[in-house]
Amino acid sequence: MDRSLFDLNPNPVLIYDKDSLNILEANEVFWEKYGFQKDKLKSLNLYDLRPKDTYEELDQVIKNREDNESNHTGVARHQTKDGDQIYVMVSSHPYKNGYKNARMAFIHDVTERVEAEKKAKRAFDELNHHVNHSPLAMIKWDADFKVIEWSERAKEITGYTKGMVQGHSPEVFDFYEDDLQVVKKNMDYLISGKGDKTHFEVKMYHHDGHLVDLSIHTSVMRNDNGDLISILTFIEDVTNEKQAEVRYQRLFENANDGIFIMDGDKFIECNSQVVNIFGLDSKEQILDKSPIDFSPESQPDGQKSGVKARNKIQKALEGTPQVFEWQHQTLTGKPVDVEVSLNRLQLVEDVYVQAIVRDLTEQKKAQEKLRKSEELFRKLFLKAPGAMVMIDTENRVQKVNKSFEELFGYTERELLNKDIDKIIVGEEDNQIVPRMPDNGFEEDKFYTDIIRYTKQGEKLNLLLGAIPVYLDDNPIAGFGIYVDITEQKKYQEQLKQSVKEKQVLLEEIHHRVKNNLAIISGMLQLQAFEAENEEIRNALNDGQLRIQSIGIVHELLYQSENFIDISFEEYISKLIDTIKNTLPFNYQHIDVVADTGDVLLDINQAIPSAILINELITNAYKHAFDDNEAGTIEILLSRSDQEISIIVRDDGKGLPEDFTVEDHASIGMNLIETLTNQLEGELFYSSDDGTEFKVVFENKKQTGSGSLLLANENGSN
Repeated sequence: MDRSLFDLNPNPVLIYDKDSLNILEANEVFWEKYGFQKDKLKSLNLYDLRPKDTYEELDQVIKNREDNESNHTGVARHQTKDGDQIYVMVSSHPYKNGYKNARMAFIHDVTERVEAEKKAKRAFDELNHHVNHSPLAMIKWDADFKVIEWSERAKEITGYTKGMVQGHSPEVFDFYEDDLQVVKKNMDYLISGKGDKTHFEVKMYHHDGHLVDLSIHTSVMRNDNGDLISILTFIEDVTNEKQAEVRYQRLFENANDGIFIMDGDKFIECNSQVVNIFGLDSKEQILDKSPIDFSPESQPDGQKSGVKARNKIQKALEGTPQVFEWQHQTLTGKPVDVEVSLNRLQLVEDVYVQAIVRDLTEQKKAQEKLRKSEELFRKLFLKAPGAMVMIDTENRVQKVNKSFEELFGYTERELLNKDIDKIIVGEEDNQIVPRMPDNGFEEDKFYTDIIRYTKQGEKLNLLLGAIPVYLDDNPIAGFGIYVDITEQKKYQEQLKQSVKEKQVLLEEIHHRVKNNLAIISGMLQLQAFEAENEEIRNALNDGQLRIQSIGIVHELLYQSENFIDISFEEYISKLIDTIKNTLPFNYQHIDVVADTGDVLLDINQAIPSAILINELITNAYKHAFDDNEAGTIEILLSRSDQEISIIVRDDGKGLPEDFTVEDHASIGMNLIETLTNQLEGELFYSSDDGTEFKVVFENKKQTGSGSLLLANENGSN
């Protein structure tokens, strides 16, 4: 073998003894490559070029070597003097130039190739792993759109195994409705050469029957002539995303707030609530427009709507959420107060602004109503003529009005956060008044007369109204209203004394009237005893009874407690006794039965009613029965809410035929008719198994001087 191949070779070359494997010679490149010193040549052999874990591999190479033939090894690992490992391929040949058993070995460094192959393998393994474990399914089709590769993920997404689909076109799958036509349309597009990529979405049925939403990305490989070689498809299962999208869309459309999305300052999507807020009919009136198109020239704070809106949108795009109040306006110019929330929204590579708009119209109305109510309450509290104090749940003063300061002499500053009762309640005052939040406030209010003291120690008679304030059934504050009734109390005491004096005077008047009537009655009785004429005597007796009937009323009045209402049960009893004692003995066989119920009459109704009943009873005594004939007279009094009824009936011989009050011109009948008119009543009479007279009049307080005087005096009590 030519020696020049040894000396001039760019790769390491060495000559070794084929039996001992000792290195006999090496070229300059060898020494540079492996880093050994030339003076160590006699101590080197082939094992020194190998890592220990490859010794057995070297032994196998030596064993398989043909001594008289050239040999070539596969890739082997060598190491330098410093331990750095390199990958080499070795070819050895017999060499006899000056040596008996030598071989010349040519060493080719293939480290870079091996490393590249390792890297490629790792990349392939990694790619293979990603293909089989990626959320995307990979499908490879031939030029006729027949499946040639089917990843594990494709099986998971569709439920079809590779064996079920290999060699088949897309028709093998069960697509939803017309989605197979969508697939074919995209296939035709790629086959036509109009494009090399497509992206579309379809629905297909999983092999087990449930529906799957798919997002499909397809690209093609063509030869130099533009003919299809293969098609690569990546499929993504977007079922969950689609369901979430449906849910989001429902939420988007059914939200109580307006939601819209802007590209810059232009609306690109909105829900129906935005349409309602802006007072429009459809989305189309909003899309591609700006919020500025639905805003007045300036906002309530004076800023230009355009400038302020762009500033807010820009801050949101920069990632700073914006929440603020805004005034929009409808196409008719009606202002709409809203609260706006702007947020940056990134979808894939595009950035948008999402806005949530809440209509504050009703809230603003409520706030304005509350503001007016608070202002009204504040003015009412501060300017009320009555002294008012607001306390907390510990009875401590929170606020007083001007009238309170003037009444008690304390300023609000002196009273703040102090227990009101410890300031204005006297030490000797043992009157119990409920405190916040005592049970005394269960009725939501408390009123009572109290005694309190001013800052100067002056005693005040007051009317206290205490009103608690509850929130969610829990007391949060209370109001006390003080009305000075000191002068009223003094006047009331004077009035009580005056009424008492008038009461004594009135009793005396009624007593004296009754006594005077008794004197007149007695005089008439004496005159009747002396009268010889029967007609005169009867007339005097009738007059006596009439006077006595009035006297009984006055007797009952000065014996009563209120001088107003007279019980006719007691009156009828006394009247019957008086009539029996006054009329002659030959009337004593007649029975009188009375049922007066609980009828009470005032003096203006009592006196005419008394005389009326007297006339009806005496008429029955005199005219209903013949001499010594037994009989019964009934007196019935009844009352309803509307009317009072007086009935006097007997079981005697009845009225004459064709009897009328108008034609019977006696004093008694004239009195009965006159008194009925005075009572503003009606008179009824009948004669059936006796005689019945009935007077009905309205149940009311009759006006008159006596009635008015007594009513006023009673009211003073």
